[in-house]
Amino acid sequence: MSTGDDGTDGITVLVCDDHAVFRRGLIMVLEDEPDMRVVGEAADGDASVAKATELVPDVILMDVRMPGTGGIEAARRIAELVPLTRILMLTVSDEEDDLYEAVKAGASGYLLKEISIEEVAGAVRSVMDGNSLITPSMAAKLLTEFTALARQADAKPTAGPAPHLTERELEVLRYVATGRTNREIAEEMCIAGNTVKNHVRNILEKLHMHSRMEAVMFAVRENIIEID
Repeated sequence: MSTGDDGTDGITVLVCDDHAVFRRGLIMVLEDEPDMRVVGEAADGDASVAKATELVPDVILMDVRMPGTGGIEAARRIAELVPLTRILMLTVSDEEDDLYEAVKAGASGYLLKEISIEEVAGAVRSVMDGNSLITPSMAAKLLTEFTALARQADAKPTAGPAPHLTERELEVLRYVATGRTNREIAEEMCIAGNTVKNHVRNILEKLHMHSRMEAVMFAVRENIIEID
């Protein structure tokens, strides 16, 4: 979380969308939130990368379909250049391939523009809190991908748990794979919410991943965890 020029804390947000009217609407809604500051905007992928590296915002709202460099490729570059920034894809695309590629690129969430614009602020807070967000209809598609990856993993020799992940971290990762939030994981494991955040951060660092969903896809594919 960044500190504003007036000394107040706030979630800094970069809005990236090629539709000027939609972009302006998002900015107006977010700027009405007392805990948020829109620090910039971009209309294409290349400008998104440039603004992200210049401003290093806490959260980026990123469209998938944009002129030139698309949102997914921009997200991939941003995840490498400013890994602490959370990227939330906000798009009309319900294509499975776009969802999978966004997750692989390091996006922390994938929401369809069918959600009301007023819900976006809550989504920004949620990813800032370390959660992953996916529109329910898309979450079902991601679960299908997890199942396919699990079948592929079963066909490979069992490597067993990754030696560099502790049992506690593996337990947290299994809960993450079910779509639970940090708060829900904390309740299930009877531990503090900050402890869950620390475990998730350690998991991402050890697996060299940018987002929770990307870590789950990797862990399932490599037979590190199993899903039902």
